[in-house]
Amino acid sequence: MTDHIMAYHGQLPEELYQRVKKHFTDQEIIALFWQIGSKNAANWFLIAMQIEQNKN
Repeated sequence: MTDHIMAYHGQLPEELYQRVKKHFTDQEIIALFWQIGSKNAANWFLIAMQIEQNKN
């Protein structure tokens, strides 16, 4: 799911979203998407600023 969200700029097919809803509440889905989005934004910021991440 994470790969799909990142590859398609947050667009999640309805079928995949329905599969996610079987396992998570609405609040959990929001928190999950928030985490995915914030990590993606942080990664793009690091790339733009040419900051190398520690891989430890």
